[in-house]
Amino acid sequence: MFTVSMFVRMLDMTIVTVALPAISRDYHVDTVSAGVVVVSYLLGLVIGIPAANWCGDRWGTKQVFVLGLVVFTLTSVACGVAQNLPQLMIFRLFQGLSGGLFGPVVMAMLVRTFPPEERIKASRVMTIPIAAAPLIGSVLGGFIADSLSWRWIFYINLPIGVAATLFALFFLDDDGVRARNPFDVLGFVYAAGGLTLLMYGLNKSVTEGWTSALVLGCVVGGVVLLGLLVFTELRAAHPLLDLRVFGNHIFRISSGIILMITAFNAAYNFVFPLLYQEVFGRSALRVGIDIGPAAIGAIAGAQVAVKMYHRLGPRRHLLVSLTASFVGLALMALIDVDTQRWLVWLIMLYTGAVSAIAYNAAQTTSFATLTPHQVGVASSLFSTATQTGAALGVSLLSTVLAGLGTTTDGGAPDLSTYQMGFVITSGLAIVALLLTLRVRDSEAAGTLESKPEKESVADANPAP
Repeated sequence: MFTVSMFVRMLDMTIVTVALPAISRDYHVDTVSAGVVVVSYLLGLVIGIPAANWCGDRWGTKQVFVLGLVVFTLTSVACGVAQNLPQLMIFRLFQGLSGGLFGPVVMAMLVRTFPPEERIKASRVMTIPIAAAPLIGSVLGGFIADSLSWRWIFYINLPIGVAATLFALFFLDDDGVRARNPFDVLGFVYAAGGLTLLMYGLNKSVTEGWTSALVLGCVVGGVVLLGLLVFTELRAAHPLLDLRVFGNHIFRISSGIILMITAFNAAYNFVFPLLYQEVFGRSALRVGIDIGPAAIGAIAGAQVAVKMYHRLGPRRHLLVSLTASFVGLALMALIDVDTQRWLVWLIMLYTGAVSAIAYNAAQTTSFATLTPHQVGVASSLFSTATQTGAALGVSLLSTVLAGLGTTTDGGAPDLSTYQMGFVITSGLAIVALLLTLRVRDSEAAGTLESKPEKESVADANPAP
């Protein structure tokens, strides 16, 4: 059920993108204007995330999870029947808002349900929707938009949402964690406003560039509001987001690693389709098929991560997997129009696997030493790190491509610019590696399986 709910939440981040041309034709607007449908969903997510912890602690994680699913399902249907672009934008905003509420709650329930030494197994399960949703979203969205109607992209959430809601109502236990703290209105305004401006600015930088007054104004405004958030929350008696959790060393370092992993994953998923379509002239379907092995690799890698984590320990696990991720990203920079297709598949499969292995370890260590009360706010902050990392990765690479120029002086596509994009993406893996050097296995010892003590020689060979 957790997997299904996270799958539809992740699916709706990607499935709409390929249907934008169909939506723009239906509403008689250009594709750029229709892009507000994607942006409004992302903004809804970042508005909902800060309040998720308070809602879960106030009314219970089960109740908030069910409410989030119900609203998500209803707004999905509303998106399908929207009569114009403004209606669709508003419904998508509320759809993202509900997803922002139940996403961190799912994380908190998993962490509280599983003992520390079994959380790597829970992380393995959660990797499936995170890895599979983008691929399935691209292929499924294109098929539905071409064969049926783009409205069915939203209608398919109805049976899934109903089934997940019924399952949660009858089989999900409440974790019992409650807190009657007053709602921190000022903290919410700063958090939601700051994240909204920052995310909007980063997303608009892809099309507007960093010289745009709108982009600069949003990013600077977002940073200022987030700075006020830090100042306010560290002094509040009952903060909405207790930023003191960053005083926990392993959580702080692991969150930074997660931010870098999501950044380089989003970056190569942004550059690869552009390389294939703009330089190689491949179709969108060909792009989906050739990038697909990365999702398969991620699912497979998550299964390997469990034994690897317990055998190597968090620090060596991360060092090995992030080094391997750097190699995979660097290999992408060598892809050209003559590269054999099977070799491209192998590189994508390998990179998807090793990055998932790294992600699983970082996610597990993040919550290693947190108390049950801290888990709620940590889940919200963790979700914020993943959203910010993805936006940062895409924004960084779009800036690089725009700065270097994607065409030669003669107007032909410039392969070297895209290859440099992959090189810079691999640099994000190096940043994650540097952060890993500060990981201490002793801090995450509780997440490791206890090794059975060996029988003593006397027990094994009893005296006659």
